[in-house]
Amino acid sequence: MNGVQRRRAAAVLLILSWVLRLHPWIPALLVGVFVSWVLLHTRLEGDFGGALVRVWRRAWPPGTVVLMLLLSGSTFVFWVSDGPITAKVLPVALGVCGLATILLGPAWTLFADAQRFWRARNESALAADRRPGSLRTGERG
Repeated sequence: MNGVQRRRAAAVLLILSWVLRLHPWIPALLVGVFVSWVLLHTRLEGDFGGALVRVWRRAWPPGTVVLMLLLSGSTFVFWVSDGPITAKVLPVALGVCGLATILLGPAWTLFADAQRFWRARNESALAADRRPGSLRTGERG
């Protein structure tokens, strides 16, 4: 997983944590988005909409430092809020997972490389133990 993929995954976790935190407001937000679309859809279908899409693709996901600040700030805000713990657990966990995705991204590749090394080593040991022409290992005549 490269840096852009890690940032996209962490950005998705950030959005999911906010959606879960603001779930009581989702109907109002959907109505607001729909009304905005009704009012602006003719302008958004032309060149102005194409320009907005290009700007959005350049701006999202944000840089690593900005994304880490957003994730840590959101996690802190969710944690210190005065809501019940059951409503805070999942948004906080998603924020921590997003931070771990960014911070531990290179560590996952080290684990994958080590796993690949041991798998190749075991396969070469099994191949050395095979008799030519046999399908099973350890078959001695």
